[in-house]
Amino acid sequence: MQNMVDLMNKNQNRDELLAFVAEKYFQNDLRQTDIAGMIGVTRSAVSRMLTEAREKGLVEIIIHHPLQYDHILEGKLRETFGLQHVSVVTFQEHPDYGELKNKLGKAASRLLTTLIEPGYKVGIGWGTTVQATIEAFEQIQVSDTKVIQLVGVLGSSRHSYSAQTLVDQMAQKLGGEGTYLYAPFIVESEQTAASLLEDPSVDQAIASGRECDIALMGIGTTKPEYCSLYKGKHLSLQDLRVIQDSGAVGDVCALYFDILGQLSPVDFHNRRIGVSRSNLQNIPTRLAVAGWFDKAEAILGAVCGGFVNALVIDNLTALRVLELAQIHCQQGESIKT
Repeated sequence: MQNMVDLMNKNQNRDELLAFVAEKYFQNDLRQTDIAGMIGVTRSAVSRMLTEAREKGLVEIIIHHPLQYDHILEGKLRETFGLQHVSVVTFQEHPDYGELKNKLGKAASRLLTTLIEPGYKVGIGWGTTVQATIEAFEQIQVSDTKVIQLVGVLGSSRHSYSAQTLVDQMAQKLGGEGTYLYAPFIVESEQTAASLLEDPSVDQAIASGRECDIALMGIGTTKPEYCSLYKGKHLSLQDLRVIQDSGAVGDVCALYFDILGQLSPVDFHNRRIGVSRSNLQNIPTRLAVAGWFDKAEAILGAVCGGFVNALVIDNLTALRVLELAQIHCQQGESIKT
């Protein structure tokens, strides 16, 4: 037992020494030779200690790459689709989806900071890119702001990317007030939806959504492998197949549309609880945060249909969206909103 205690003490003392060396080197900017003289070892021993400290997790190195933007692509997207605001984040090669969302979220949070003014009402959709945006958003006090849930609840429990959770977080960061839509985003029948919409609290929340100055939203796809609603079991495979069969390629706030932005003729929309297309399009700034090559068709449909008029996207997906737009122009179809 005593040997075990001695070993634990020895390991603890070793870790303290490694932390001391790392602190002097990384935080106090001392040279390795200076540190070696302080603790009576060689400079090469200090170098080995720094490596050991990193391997043990006593030192974490985080590199914050500055965001880079492609202003030429921003101009092309703005001109092609008549967008109000565009940010195109540059990647030299295809990132993984987690890195993509984080950088798009940071870029969107910066843009959002410049757009929100005192007295504004900010509508919130759902999705992981919206979540990344709000997580990256710096806490600022903007007087008399309200944050409003635009679409109903995703299931019986709160998810990190659900609208209620995101409304909570954004309201706290703005020092504002949250308005919540306590109803399922989809119900079994049109009659149930109509009944819910007559409820005073639901009606009031929907009315608040109509008064928003800015909406922050993601863009979903109908491809099963990338459809968050389907993967999260908020949308049945049967509903998704019906939506796909209608020609829909994507959605904004569960409003489904084809590649040219035409609203899909599905009864799903009559069972949905949330902001309507016309009320959404009356919101002055409709900011979408979206990227990934397989979402290009959905993004094209969203901008063509006027579901969004401001966009944060990556350069690789932006090129694909412009390519798809050109293809449809050559086929004689209009892509202007």
